[in-house]
Amino acid sequence: MLFEYAVEPRHRVGWQNFRYLIEKFGFDRGRLISRFPKDWFREVYAASEALKPIERKRLEEILNQAKKTKVIRSGRPYDQTLGGWLPNAIAQQAQAPFHAIIAQDNPGGHEQVLRVGEVDEENPLMTSPPAWDVERVGAKIADAMRPLLASAGVVAFVDRFFDLSDKKYQDTLRACLAIVSAAGGAQVRCEIHFCEHDSRPPPEFIEREAGKWIAGVLPTDMSLVLYGWKERQGGADFHARYLLTDVGGINIESGFSAEGAHQHVQLVLLPSDLAQSRLQAIRRPSTVYDLVEPVLEIRSDGTVQRI
Repeated sequence: MLFEYAVEPRHRVGWQNFRYLIEKFGFDRGRLISRFPKDWFREVYAASEALKPIERKRLEEILNQAKKTKVIRSGRPYDQTLGGWLPNAIAQQAQAPFHAIIAQDNPGGHEQVLRVGEVDEENPLMTSPPAWDVERVGAKIADAMRPLLASAGVVAFVDRFFDLSDKKYQDTLRACLAIVSAAGGAQVRCEIHFCEHDSRPPPEFIEREAGKWIAGVLPTDMSLVLYGWKERQGGADFHARYLLTDVGGINIESGFSAEGAHQHVQLVLLPSDLAQSRLQAIRRPSTVYDLVEPVLEIRSDGTVQRI
């Protein structure tokens, strides 16, 4: 699962301790650090003044990498009058709770607060199952992937049978794109990747009708790119369903169609290198599959163009 943690930015930073802590986080680990407060990175760096210059340089490099795959936007208010970071983090537990709070100290003995020295993957508050079941309802599937959708610069829905004309697929897509849009979707590249099969309509039909199918699904000022693929003779199959992004990926066991709450779909976090290799396999040009032209870009006003 994808859990959000508040991590105290100004705890006494030691190089080895910080490296040990930061390695516990990432989209592939199911644990993400909340950018709380919004200047979290600056405060972490400011707390590292006692480190040796070479250690501060390595810390800076790790923080730059963490911006992409380990730290997510919080959006939570920070009240300076509460007296510091820990009181603010604890106050949020009653409004928009973190999965846990990691702090230098826990003077109040709060159950959801872990002291830095207690951080261990065996601790129940650090347990994050790599696979979990979700009801096959569009909004619930999207919500389960929310941190990934809200953090990505590229979002690719990979499903051999993805049918943009089918309401079941539209429901999930609509909910996912709403999350992308709220996080700054106009700058995000959103794609659907499907594969040829017996009931797939011809590309010309998709090109003619896609603008109608997307009405009410695609947020204003966003676009969606459709890629069709064909398996190569003796090559890799195009069966697994994924949400692939530039920051991580999730395997969607039975696909994106919203069949209803009576069914469940299993979501599985992908290792970072696997997510990126799967994403590269559907880049243009691909060395794994054959692209079926044309590639279509659909805009929210219903216009469709070949790209």
